[in-house]
Amino acid sequence: MVVQRTMQRTIVIGDLHGCFTEALELLDRLALAKSNRVIFAGDLVDRGPEPRACVELAMRHECILGNHEEKHLQQRKRKDEDLSPDHLRTRRALSAEHYAYFEKLPTFIRLPEHGAVVVHAGVMPNVAIEAQDPYHLLHAQCIHPPERKSFWPSKAPATHTFWTNHWRGPERVIFGHTVLDVPLVSEHAVGIDTGCCFGGPLTAVVLPDWQIVSVPSRQPKRADKSVARFRVHEGVQAFS
Repeated sequence: MVVQRTMQRTIVIGDLHGCFTEALELLDRLALAKSNRVIFAGDLVDRGPEPRACVELAMRHECILGNHEEKHLQQRKRKDEDLSPDHLRTRRALSAEHYAYFEKLPTFIRLPEHGAVVVHAGVMPNVAIEAQDPYHLLHAQCIHPPERKSFWPSKAPATHTFWTNHWRGPERVIFGHTVLDVPLVSEHAVGIDTGCCFGGPLTAVVLPDWQIVSVPSRQPKRADKSVARFRVHEGVQAFS
């Protein structure tokens, strides 16, 4: 008799930005089991109400470095008065152990059993994941290969388009960072930052079935008229 083994679930969750309550609600909706693997896509802190709780939740699972964690590492020696109010609030919520945790976070996590890799922001085409510039892994948005400079959608020249339009694998890249109006699901990329801290849902992708699961935000929703939207992929717009 042949016994078939069911592949265990891997849950990748988009940018928390202090939205701890929504993170718990999402894990509850997913009926998290001890056998499940949970990976956070970075940007645990700033903007939302509970950055420390989000970091400590991620410390119990897996996480990659986001540009906001990177920023706090870079700002450790700056005086309080030189920080933005939002960054100062996060600094006061964290302790030395949290910064030590940030220092050890990887910039990507491979999921070879799913043909996937998790990064915070994006990748450049025709470059192996291990050879990617860490800046692009944490910041990439609109690009114009073979140029290596990246722009926000709101500041990108007409020649530049979102990196997902250029990446052809071999891995399917799961990413956050760019706030999207809906999850981006394409053959080679899945974007799951739907702006929970701005009133959008908190989104996860669940492997091996690539199921998209979201819960509503408890944060005040920003007025759509106050923030421009830019097309980044077919049927998907980014707030920028």
